[in-house]
This record gives sequence, C-alpha cells and structure tokens, in this order.
Amino acid sequence: MTTKRMTLITAALAMMAIAVAPAVQASSSDAAVRLNGSNGSFLPYSPNCGSDWCYGTSWFGGSLNMGTIYRVKPDGTSFSVLGNFEGANGLQPSQAPAISPDGTTLYGTTSQGGDSGSGVIYQADTATGVITALASFTGPNGSTPQAPPIIVGDSLFGVAGQGGKNSRGVVWTMPRAGGTITVIHSFTGGTKDVATPFGALMINPSDGMLYGMAFAQAANGLGGIFRVDPVAKSYKLLASFTKETGGVPQTGALVVGPDKALYGNGWALGPDGAGSVFRFSPKTNTIKAAFSYTPTTGTQPYSGVVFSPSGTWMYSLTWKGGQYGGGTLIAIKADGSASKVLKQFSAKTGLNNTAAPTISPDGTRLLFAQNGGKYPLGILYSMVIPASVR
Repeated sequence: MTTKRMTLITAALAMMAIAVAPAVQASSSDAAVRLNGSNGSFLPYSPNCGSDWCYGTSWFGGSLNMGTIYRVKPDGTSFSVLGNFEGANGLQPSQAPAISPDGTTLYGTTSQGGDSGSGVIYQADTATGVITALASFTGPNGSTPQAPPIIVGDSLFGVAGQGGKNSRGVVWTMPRAGGTITVIHSFTGGTKDVATPFGALMINPSDGMLYGMAFAQAANGLGGIFRVDPVAKSYKLLASFTKETGGVPQTGALVVGPDKALYGNGWALGPDGAGSVFRFSPKTNTIKAAFSYTPTTGTQPYSGVVFSPSGTWMYSLTWKGGQYGGGTLIAIKADGSASKVLKQFSAKTGLNNTAAPTISPDGTRLLFAQNGGKYPLGILYSMVIPASVR
C-alpha cells in the first residue's frame, strides 16, 4: 500500500471524531452530499451508475464504522446507505462495485476483512442491501485488493495489489455464483513484469481481451500495461511506461477512446513532469503522451479519464495543482489540443481526488467524490457538465 494511501487513511480515521452537519441534498443544478459518519465516511472513489441508480462505497462509517455501500440518483438526490460492512462480509471496501446486467446484484471487493483479514469478493442485493462474501483472499490467492471485479459472462475477473507467489499481486477469476478464487497470474516485478496493480481491469470490445496496468516495476521501473485472455486465461505484459509517456498509474482503469485506442492517466512524469494522459494502441502495443498536465491544469492525476458521449472531450480529476493546490476537475479535448478547468478544489470543497469521474446515464452530469471538505468526512458531487465541453 502506498505512503499516500496510508496518509489518507490515517487522516480519515482522525476525522471520525469530528461532529458534522447532516447530509446536504441537491439543488436544481448541482448537488453535494456531505458524509456524517452514520451515512459513511471517507470517499476515495466515484460511484458506478446503472440505468436508475448509482452505487458507491465509503471506506469507513456506517453501523460498525467498517464501510458502507450507498446508492444515489444521478442528479445527486435520494442518497442513502444500501448496506453495511461488518468484517465477515468485508471491511474497507475498494472502488465502486460492478453492476450486474439486470441491475439486481453488485459485485465488489474489500481491502480487509473476511476469513483471513486480507479482503473478500462480495455480492450485494440492490433491493435488500444484504452483502454476502463470496470468497476470501488468503495471501496465496491475492491480498488487499483495491479494484473491483469486472463481469465477463458468468465469471468475475480482477486484480489484487498484494499476495500471490511473489507477494506482488495477482490476476484472479472466479464464478459469479461464488466458489474458489483461481489465480491466472502472479506478478513477478523486475524488468520483465509489473507489480502491485491498484486499478481495475477493462474489457476491450474490439478484441474481447481484458487490459490492465500497474504502477510498479517493468522495464523502466514506472509500471506498464498488460493483457489477459478471459477464455484461455493467459497473461502477457504488452508495454512499459517511460518518462516521456508518463507512468506510475495509480487506481485508474483504461478506457476506450473514439479512435479505439486505450487511454489512461500517468500519475507522474510525462512531457512537463506533472503527469499525463497517455494513449495506448492495442494494435502496435505502443504508449504515447496525449496530454501533459501542468500546475495550472492540475497535477498528478491519481485515477483515469472518462470520455464524453460525443467522444469530443475527456474528463479527469487531479490530485494536486490548480488555483488552491487541492486539484482540479478538467475537460480535455480528445486529441489533447485544448483543456478547460471546470472546478478548483480546496480544503473546504474537498481535495486530493483519487478517482475518475463517472458520467450519468444521460450524459449531462459528472459524479465524483472528494476527500475532506468543510465537514471533513467526504463529499459526493453531482455536477452538470457545461454544454461547451460535452
């Protein structure tokens, strides 16, 4: 676990004792939900939206202060706790859960809890909120996952940042119905493999393959991009990040751009040394910098990017930089030729974002979570996207 993540967790624990005001609900345009402990605490990640509801997790808070699953309407209204983690069914949930195609079940992971204290794969009923552990991580089959699974047919696939044969993380799979966690690959690190993946896998509709990335090791010590065949259950490292492309990606997942290339954020380096949006070609297995962050635009993007429905713009949140030093929400032209800062963050509005924003189903809003805020247990935003950057 990185020093930055440990710092965030320590700060969040210290904030638990602070008395705060009730949650604030939506205005007619933008909405902000402020956590108060009982409805969750510490929001490291943005929610995942289905057709009617968006679902997310808080690391702490809830009935036993072990974390929650919440649901909220895309416009920021009707926020409520759906379920509580209790240790046996997980503790300190990872990123927002995956939603089953029929919308009835959520699938996610927790970084702790379960039979061995190393985290679980869970399912949650969207009607009842009941959270059930499907399987526990034990160390040899992975440990401390920071990323949710993805659904591929009747199976779940994911990564865990620690554990495995080499204690550097694994790629895993298991049936959606539950059962045994099968390790597809144990990361080895060094110059020929990556290590410590925090971001989720994604499926590329062009070839049906799963792609992921990790922030450590590989040829230049800056991490790299890998591919998993969900049918053959095979693994291959495809490319390594360089100083020029930007690297050390944190919790983000790759996304498909309008040109069918894969895009993501490098947390460090790049042309201006402050992080970059990179473009990866699955045809040539090459990485190039598509946009370079600066102190004005925001720096050190911790997660990934998301494209507008038109494909003309992509949206990103940064960890630092901007007018107040707390990061920014920025819209970037798909070709990297222009950018517009949409929101500046400070201690009062939340800062040091760790997740990519989520686009509402109708394509008009961005949902994202911020750490801290005026009542420093986290803020969930639902913001109308300006028409000029849709």
